Amino acid sequence: MARSAKREGAPTNAAMKPVLLAAGLGLYWFVTYQDGGADGDAPMWGYLTITTMRLLADFVGAWLIISALQLAIGLGKIGLGYLRALWLQEG
Repeated sequence: MARSAKREGAPTNAAMKPVLLAAGLGLYWFVTYQDGGADGDAPMWGYLTITTMRLLADFVGAWLIISALQLAIGLGKIGLGYLRALWLQEG
């Protein structure tokens, strides 16, 4: 039996998690808060185009929010590390 199921140099799917989270949040926002109001006289391709653009905008918005949160957490970690280093240097 093998020691581990993964190889040592195998890439991880860590970069896919924010994209999947953004897709889920964008879909949730689309279903919950977007109104489906369209003219009854509009052609089907127009309705589908507008719906697709709204869904894409929700996905991009969720992705930007997640990226901003990741950036804020990363900068916070750097700041705390810097403050900890200063504290250890003085003490």
